Amino acid sequence: MVNTQKTSLAGPSPSLNTVGLMKKLVRPGLPAASPLKDNHSNLKEAALAVQQIRLSVQKELEMARKTRADAQRYQQETATKARSEAQQLILHARLATQREIEELIRQSSEEIQKLLADIRVIRITAQEELAAQRKFTDAAKITSLSMNIQDEIERPDRKKGKQLVGANS
Repeated sequence: MVNTQKTSLAGPSPSLNTVGLMKKLVRPGLPAASPLKDNHSNLKEAALAVQQIRLSVQKELEMARKTRADAQRYQQETATKARSEAQQLILHARLATQREIEELIRQSSEEIQKLLADIRVIRITAQEELAAQRKFTDAAKITSLSMNIQDEIERPDRKKGKQLVGANS
């Protein structure tokens, strides 16, 4: 009797199949019809079982290699995708930062222009105030000079008047 059991992918592992096949091959306590014929058929069955185990192990090895290759390919794809996403994230962050910087520069420029306009108004107001103070000073000087001149004009008349008063007495 030849055992032609095939190992399925979902079935037990090859090592379990090996133990099961070996137990089937060695059946203690069964009477042997002819020891030579029994040994020969046992050897054939064992050879077939070993060959099946070997094929099963080779299939498992090939599947493991394929799984490993798939895992390495997936790892590379994932690493490439992660680098790409990281670069995109950095680029977006740089662009957002650049926009914020430009906005801050624009706002600062507007505030500086407003301050400059206020300073111009203050400077013009101060210049007008200074000009008004100069006019007041000039007016005060003219008033003072006018009063001095008027006093000078009145003094000679007083002196004459005093001299006339003194001559009449």
